[in-house]
Amino acid sequence: MKPLFLILFILFLVSSEEIKAHPYFFAFAEVEYNELNQSLEATIIASAHDVESVLKENKIISTTLDEARKNNNEYFAINTFLNKHLCIHSADSLSISALDSALPPQLEFILEGFEVLLNGDVQFYLSTKIAKPTNQFYVKFDLIMDKFPDQQNKLTIRFRDKKNTYNFLNTTKTQFIKLEI
Repeated sequence: MKPLFLILFILFLVSSEEIKAHPYFFAFAEVEYNELNQSLEATIIASAHDVESVLKENKIISTTLDEARKNNNEYFAINTFLNKHLCIHSADSLSISALDSALPPQLEFILEGFEVLLNGDVQFYLSTKIAKPTNQFYVKFDLIMDKFPDQQNKLTIRFRDKKNTYNFLNTTKTQFIKLEI
């Protein structure tokens, strides 16, 4: 009986190591225009350990996300990192052909805060001022795709009672989005 228990225990340990490595990765972002503040507000949700791993590899943080919240330099570096991987260009009156030659300025998000949740996710809260809502955007959402090529990101844009969701893959990191508002 003991050898059988030992074999089962060893198999459990080996299989638990396989369970830790997940074959797919997701990040979700929701962007909404706040008419009262005249701002775009965004929330990004991703796996905390995946984001933390990428931030450590890029020497953006030295320990954990929780500790980075207390370090002004690391906090600012996370803000810069997020702006590189969720890029929104307001294309108010541009056509797709005009976007090919030159993008309008990128909307710079300010990291308002973040929290690591008990379920293993991290939520980043960002905002940026925008004088008036637009219905055309050029968006790049490639958060952690450099490290995890199977990363799949979803972006939901909300304006008043309308909601549109877009998928971003390693093959489609950028999209021109025209909302029906």
